[in-house]
Amino acid sequence: MTAATRHPDRRSVSGAQNISRVGACNQNSRVAAALASFCSSLSQRLARELTAEPHGSYDELLAAFSSGALELSWMPPLLLARAMARGGTLLAVPQRAGSLMFRAAILVHANGPLHDVAELAGQRAAWVDRSSASGYLFPRLELTRQGLGGERPFTSETFYGSTLRAAAAVAAGEADLCSCFVTEAAAHDRFHALDDLSRALGPLAEQLRLVHVTGLIPPDGLVASPALPAAEREPLQRALLTLHESATGQQALLALLQASRLCAPTASISSSLATWA
Repeated sequence: MTAATRHPDRRSVSGAQNISRVGACNQNSRVAAALASFCSSLSQRLARELTAEPHGSYDELLAAFSSGALELSWMPPLLLARAMARGGTLLAVPQRAGSLMFRAAILVHANGPLHDVAELAGQRAAWVDRSSASGYLFPRLELTRQGLGGERPFTSETFYGSTLRAAAAVAAGEADLCSCFVTEAAAHDRFHALDDLSRALGPLAEQLRLVHVTGLIPPDGLVASPALPAAEREPLQRALLTLHESATGQQALLALLQASRLCAPTASISSSLATWA
């Protein structure tokens, strides 16, 4: 899929000559279209056409990045850490509701008998992917640390490949709990949490009950391939960090990342991610 545009706006960031392929994990139907729109908006600022390349799984995305097939990739925290350990450069992280960090909401069926974390032991978990921070890693770690059954806290753990499919399994009664990305503010404002869930899950959100919001999770972000020449990284980062300055850029950021803008990673974020590698 190509985000075809060769007509930069007046604030285009010139200088990037070798960037062409941008990757992301196509976990639900909206990602492919959103990634294409993101590439189109970024193309305008770089004065260069970019190609959106969604991949079917996190493993496929990391493999494509590691092979040099992608110059830029949007990755969740664990994959970011692995990509950085392989020479990738973290250029930008999303800002959502004023924060660079995010959380995960743990959800059960709205009409079921489960109402709090203590009741989740021995239930059937519907996860997204083993590399998903909000869809598996952090929720499971937090539940385990709260004493939920030690090494085997659940009767079964199934990976559905996307947040929507995992949520649909709970809604259909095929599983008892799932998790979903929410913004940092969700821990302090239940209505904000419900808004986040509605945006992420659509009508499925009404069939699920929020029982817990996790602690802070290091951010996802956009990482440049080590194959990208160093001279190309600065204009690419500048284009990413100014993408929100145009209306189309704002729309693209919201559609793909649910973010208001992109920010340069802080030293503490980079250090935190490095511990995951």
